[in-house]
Amino acid sequence: MGGYLSLTTRLSLMFSITMLAIWGLVSLVLMQSLEHHFARQDENDLQSKMIFIKKLILSQQQSNEQSWSVLETQLNNMLSGNSGYFLLIRDQQGHELASASPTGRQQPGLSQAAPDYPSLPLQESWIEDGIRYRSITEQFFLDSSMPEHNDTRAVLVRVALDSSYHQHFIDEIKVGLLWLTGTIAFISVLLGWLASRTGLKPLRSLASLSSQVTANKLDHRLPLTNAPSELHAPIQAFNDMLDRLEDSFQRLTVFSSDIAHELRTPVNSLMMQTQVALAQPRNAEDYKEVLYANLETAERLARMIGEMLFLAKSEQGQLAMQREPLVLADELDELIEFFEPLASEQRVRLHRQGNAPLLGDKSMLQRAFSNLLTNAIRYTPAQGEVRITISSNNKGTTVIVANPGSAIPPEKWPFLFDRFYRADHARQPITEGTGLGLAITQAIITAHHGTISVHSNEQETCFSVWFPCA
Repeated sequence: MGGYLSLTTRLSLMFSITMLAIWGLVSLVLMQSLEHHFARQDENDLQSKMIFIKKLILSQQQSNEQSWSVLETQLNNMLSGNSGYFLLIRDQQGHELASASPTGRQQPGLSQAAPDYPSLPLQESWIEDGIRYRSITEQFFLDSSMPEHNDTRAVLVRVALDSSYHQHFIDEIKVGLLWLTGTIAFISVLLGWLASRTGLKPLRSLASLSSQVTANKLDHRLPLTNAPSELHAPIQAFNDMLDRLEDSFQRLTVFSSDIAHELRTPVNSLMMQTQVALAQPRNAEDYKEVLYANLETAERLARMIGEMLFLAKSEQGQLAMQREPLVLADELDELIEFFEPLASEQRVRLHRQGNAPLLGDKSMLQRAFSNLLTNAIRYTPAQGEVRITISSNNKGTTVIVANPGSAIPPEKWPFLFDRFYRADHARQPITEGTGLGLAITQAIITAHHGTISVHSNEQETCFSVWFPCA
């Protein structure tokens, strides 16, 4: 059933149970303290009465009073204003010598008590007819001057007290505590509900804000100003999630616009070339030339679609990599040999230095460094040199691809690895790429748990790739 209770109800109940538990503990300690206090008070009263009775017995002996009946009369006179005390004096054989009790009341079980006590003085407490009694019994040695019992050297004096007055007071306290407990329970439930409602207000605001979030409205944020400190973490996490969503939607919007723009150009080219070819009758060579042009455009489209699918798999962590030990110098020398004709055509030199081992996917790494070499050769002026430097230490391996050329403004460095982003106007006005090469390179490096960065100035542009130690 607890699963169906609201959070406000649960907090209210927990607050109420906690308050009642604390109050119950306080009440228990209070009642025990009261009972202990009254028990000590009754004990002191009994002791004082015992001392008074002993003095009275001694005074009777010293005044030559010869009868226990006189002492009993004095004891009754003494108790005439104390309705809660009972007195009983016996000899060692159990014979009653004197007794006293409030008017109209019987001795509470004192006359049936056995005279031989296990130890003296003896303190007792018992309940009789719903009344709690406390008593103290002591042995008192007499002088042999009393002729009626001149053979008795000791008597047992027992004083009992009716503690019903104290018990009535404690019962009234208990009733008052019960009423007060009910009141506290009601107030604690009410205060718990109010505190929960107030404390959970940011959560309700969070739910209200969540209902307002749409793909076109991601700029809402939940303020932390009036929120309790316990909710700062979830509110901040929710705001961060909205930041990421807003950034992702913006990137998706830009990507959708870019891909539409990139695909529109080759599709329009296909349509235009086909329409021109069909506009009038042509010979076989003309049609063949148009088909070759369309094939080139279609291949560019296919390459773009393949690269987009590759990026989609990399973002979802679905790239199937086959890691194996590699020698970076050999792999890069193989790429340099492959790009040598292109570099010669551009009158660009390729130079590699350094070496280091690496555990990675050979085909993917060759694809990544091919993109970097392609860009470096394309943007290097004639007679320039593309330098590839390999270095390693105990933390990882670094590969730097540097080429001279026009500087890329620093504000554009973070966008170079975005899809379809080109900084061509800062370097060369025309490119034949798809705008996905650096994005694919970054995806491959990231899949190998590495990082890639760029730095550009008037002298050269450097792409730095770092791989951690395996």
